[in-house]
Amino acid sequence: MPPFLTDIQNLLQQAGGWIAGMGGAGGGAMLAYHALMRNLNDDPQMVAHHTSSMKKVLVGTAVVVAAGGIASWLSTFF
Repeated sequence: MPPFLTDIQNLLQQAGGWIAGMGGAGGGAMLAYHALMRNLNDDPQMVAHHTSSMKKVLVGTAVVVAAGGIASWLSTFF
């Protein structure tokens, strides 16, 4: 295999790992923020807003982590 293809494969593996790791960390921080704000608010409308945002963050984080993992996994078959 030519060296530039090996370099591209390594780049994709590294990028997939970084995307999955940073996406998980960022999602965890956003989830913690919305959980904290939900618990500090007494307004039922704001509590509902932060609860809804927490659900969206969980779904988004799962998508980002899965995409990073899939990109890393697929690059092994390159």
